[in-house]
Amino acid sequence: MVPYARLPLAFDVAPLLADVAALAGDRWVVHFNQGYHDGGWQGVALRSVGGDVGRLHAAARDAPEVGDTELMRNCPGIAAALARLRCPLRAVRLLRLAAGSVIREHRDDDLRFEDGEARLHIPLVTSPAVEFYVEDRRVMMEAGECWYVDFSRPHRVQNGGERERIHLVVDCGVNDWLAGQIAAGEGAIGRAAPPSGQDAFAAFRAHVLEDGGLQARLQAETDPAAFVARAVALGAERGFRFGAEDVRAAMAQGRRAWVEQWML
Repeated sequence: MVPYARLPLAFDVAPLLADVAALAGDRWVVHFNQGYHDGGWQGVALRSVGGDVGRLHAAARDAPEVGDTELMRNCPGIAAALARLRCPLRAVRLLRLAAGSVIREHRDDDLRFEDGEARLHIPLVTSPAVEFYVEDRRVMMEAGECWYVDFSRPHRVQNGGERERIHLVVDCGVNDWLAGQIAAGEGAIGRAAPPSGQDAFAAFRAHVLEDGGLQARLQAETDPAAFVARAVALGAERGFRFGAEDVRAAMAQGRRAWVEQWML
């Protein structure tokens, strides 16, 4: 299955943003996967198991009755957008990532297309400074587009912009219509992307390979957290702008590559 695809669907974000603006601020709750983010990831449940407005969790295929929460009644623009998705709808949420915040690399192992589960993202507010990676490949999403992503693969996000990022996130049951939309979709190949933290870290790694002194200073750090902090600091001193998550993701990729070389 493809790691991601831009579906042949487009949405006018104005009515959807009007719904977002009408939501009271106290309706947003911190995302439950607090080990995966720095506190700046929040959400609002619009559809959930039992219609529970306080439940941001995904709704598994064998979950009890899934229904709209009380907030969906006040979101006519979002409801109209969802009506265009001709597949079973499970959990529906608004998720926002604060400026400067990160979602650390992780997998959602219960979201496999092959098991009949798929997640769609419709960006409502975003910017070129948002860096969304799937298996270390950057995915450039624009407002009003509809994207399928295989979230069972390693993925992470960092918002380097000056405003929050808001997505409408829809968990779906796979049917022929959705499979056809994904098959008809395409990636972001050829879409211009500004320089990213991942690019800067790759350049810094190349620089380190040519500087024995830098290698020695980094090799002296045996604690992983200290190593990450030292790499970020040394990079910044030399004009390489990247963050801790860029370093951690590269370390995780290296571990995966080492393990996979021994797999039959």
